Amino acid sequence: MGKRSKLFLTIVLSACFVLGASFAIPGHVMAKKITLKAISAWGKNHTGVAGDYLPYIKRANAMLQKYYPGEVEIKYIGGPEAIPMRDQPEALRAGTVDMYYGTAAYYAGIAPAANCTKLSQLTSQEEKDVGADAILDEIHRKLMNVTYLGALGSQLPFQLYTIKKVTGLDQLRGMRIRTSAMYVDFLKALGTTPVNIAPGEVYQALERGVVDGFMWPLYTIRSWGWHEVTKYVVGPPFYKVSHPLLMNAKKWDALPKYIQAALLGALRREVIAIDARTDKEITDEYVLLEKAGLEIIKFSPAETKKYLDMAYEEGWKGQLRMESEYTSRLRRLLTK
Repeated sequence: MGKRSKLFLTIVLSACFVLGASFAIPGHVMAKKITLKAISAWGKNHTGVAGDYLPYIKRANAMLQKYYPGEVEIKYIGGPEAIPMRDQPEALRAGTVDMYYGTAAYYAGIAPAANCTKLSQLTSQEEKDVGADAILDEIHRKLMNVTYLGALGSQLPFQLYTIKKVTGLDQLRGMRIRTSAMYVDFLKALGTTPVNIAPGEVYQALERGVVDGFMWPLYTIRSWGWHEVTKYVVGPPFYKVSHPLLMNAKKWDALPKYIQAALLGALRREVIAIDARTDKEITDEYVLLEKAGLEIIKFSPAETKKYLDMAYEEGWKGQLRMESEYTSRLRRLLTK
């Protein structure tokens, strides 16, 4: 088969996998089955792992088994219980594991511009379409020896929760808010005092009044039990939870193109399913929080705009302080 024919065949295969075509190319038999060892930053019961990552692995394995039986399989080996969270980026870089699902916030010290995805105002597919994924892949390959396959489940937002009633931005001044590096710049701009507390200590800190509130992804405070000691859901949601799917670059580059196409096709189909249910999940979560006894406080339109403008302006300023070249390029692409 000539070079042009091979290239054409690869393009056709990629398109067919994305669209879910039900045929395979005969004659591709690998000498030995490849097992891709997959790990996650959190345990298998974590919302993102159970709801997004493990379903992706199941979908990808089903496609691989259907079209290329016995050639490649993804094996989930666990979360922090298998490899401590802090050691996972290095394990991926070194090839100890092959696939990683987590958050760029956990390796922002190595690749700070990768954390720009939290500020994206686009969907996962839009990020790919405008070229952001290509830049993110360049960042990950250059600094971590891994390839960026895309975002897996990235539309759920962050939210402010408090134990004191807040109806406007001025009332936030002086409040002590539990934070992470994700939104510390935003909290400082609001005039609050950011407080670093481990997640396992948040319940007690709220109960004892050590902090007046916290910022956290919208959909998981009930699983931590924090709704029991929280009274208010304050202001509009902001940013988004962005979970990258990464692979060791050497392992990825060694895979046949048709296997790469299968893995990316499964990712695209999983993202479509995730995006389709995101709006409903957000609406449902607010209802569940209200049923749990929390009061939803909405700012005025003017305060809402001011709050969100501040969130993104300060978020980008913080990213630019850490890294400017890639961050500037990503800001232009990821902002509507």
